[in-house]
Amino acid sequence: MAKAEKDVKDKKAKDKEASGDQHNDPTPKTSMITWLILVAVIVAGSTGGFALSQLIGGPAVGADGQSDTQEDVDPIEEILAVDQSGKSSWLFEDLEAVLANLDEPGVSRYVRVLVTLELSPELDEEKGRAYLAEKKVILRDWMTTYFAGLSLEDVRGSRNHTRIKEEVQTQFNDILFPNSRPYVQRVLFKEFAVQ
Repeated sequence: MAKAEKDVKDKKAKDKEASGDQHNDPTPKTSMITWLILVAVIVAGSTGGFALSQLIGGPAVGADGQSDTQEDVDPIEEILAVDQSGKSSWLFEDLEAVLANLDEPGVSRYVRVLVTLELSPELDEEKGRAYLAEKKVILRDWMTTYFAGLSLEDVRGSRNHTRIKEEVQTQFNDILFPNSRPYVQRVLFKEFAVQ
C-alpha cells in the first residue's frame, strides 16, 4: 500500500508540474503579442505608404491621357489666374473694420482692427475679388469672435501683434482655401486700436 500511495503522490506531483508549466510558460502569450504587434506594424506601414503615395503621386492618369479624378472643378482652381507670365498687380484686399469687446472682467475694453490681406499674385483679380466678397462675412465673424476671446494683455505689444497676424493668416487660409496651398501670404494691420 505504501508503494501505491507513493505512486499516487508521484503522479500528483507530475500533474502539478505539468499544469504549473502550462501557466508559467510565457511562449503562448508572448507569441500572441508578437503577432498582434506585427500585424499592427504592417497595417500602419501600408496605410502610411498609401497616404504618402496619394500625397506625392497626384491624380491618376487613365489610358486616354485624361485624369481619373472627378470632373468637378475645384473652386480654388477657378480663381487662379490662367496666364502666370504677366503676374497680376492685384495683391491687396482690405476687409471691413472689426470691433470687439475684449475679455476683461469688470471693465469695458474693446479693440478696433482694420485688416488688409496680401494675396498671392497667382489669383485672378476679378474672380479672386468676387470669391473674397462671398467669404468676407465669414472672415469678419471669425475675427470678431477671435478678438472677443482675447484679453488686454493678449493684444499688447509687438510680439502679440505678430502672433495675432500669424493666427489670423492661418485661419483665413483654412477658411478661404481648405485642402489647398495657402494664398493669403500676409495679414497687415491698417489700424489696431485698443480702448
